[in-house]
Amino acid sequence: MWQKSSYSQEEGECVELAAAGPAAVALRESDRPGAVLTLRPTVLGALLRGVKAGEFDGPAARARGSRPH
Repeated sequence: MWQKSSYSQEEGECVELAAAGPAAVALRESDRPGAVLTLRPTVLGALLRGVKAGEFDGPAARARGSRPH
């Protein structure tokens, strides 16, 4: 069953997660449900830590005030 954050808005732009077997998590964009990534929980954790740390922020995000890494 797909789940999205309670912080998600009704307009879309949501990321949804679902269990994909005993050692995998599926990840998709709610407005593109056909495109699904399947990751090990450790890989998903590393991705989330990187997002929170700003590791994937591009030049436009840095111009808005994000910390460069």
